[in-house]
Amino acid sequence: MEKSDEALMLQLQTGDLLSFDTLVKRWEKPLLNYCYRMVNDLPLAEDLRQEVFLRIYKSAKTYRPTAQFSTWMYRIATNLCLDTLTKQQRRKEMPIDTYLDSESEGFDERLIDPSNPPHAVVIRKETESRVRSALACLPEDQRVVITLRHYNGMKFHEIAAIVERPISTVKSRMTAGMERLSRMLSKQE
Repeated sequence: MEKSDEALMLQLQTGDLLSFDTLVKRWEKPLLNYCYRMVNDLPLAEDLRQEVFLRIYKSAKTYRPTAQFSTWMYRIATNLCLDTLTKQQRRKEMPIDTYLDSESEGFDERLIDPSNPPHAVVIRKETESRVRSALACLPEDQRVVITLRHYNGMKFHEIAAIVERPISTVKSRMTAGMERLSRMLSKQE
C-alpha cells in the first residue's frame, strides 16, 4: 500500500531521505505544470519547482499534518510564484510570448492520439497557446484560482485553504476570471 504524503513527511522528519525522494517523484510533474501555468515560462517554472521542494525539505522538521500535504505544498508554490511575478513586474522582465520547445512538449503528460489528423493537432495546440496567453493576462488572484481548479482539479474548499480566503471569495474570483478569460478569447477569434 502506498504511503500518504503526510506519512512521508513525518518519516522525513526522522531523517528518512527516501521518503522525500518519493514525494518529489510523486509531485514533480503536477508541481511543474502548476508553476508553468502561473508564470508562463518553462525554465522559470522548473526553477520554482526546485525551490518549492527545497523549501519543503528545509521545513520538514516544523511540518505538522493539520492539513493535506498538497494544500501546504501548493500554498508554498503559490506564494513563490506570486512573489516571482511581482519581482519580474518591478523589473519589467516578464516575457509576453509563450512557448514550448520540442524538449518540453508533453511535460504535462498529455498524449496525442495518433488517430487525430494533423490539422486537429495544430488547432488544439493553437487553442492551448491562446488559453495560456490569456490566462497569463488575468489578475494573479483569478489566475491562481482557475489554475488550481481546472488544471489541478482541486475543490473550492482546498483552494480556499491555499489562498487563505473564504470559499465565497474563491468562487467569485473563479466566476470573474472565467468571464474575463472568455472575453479575451472571443476577442482573439
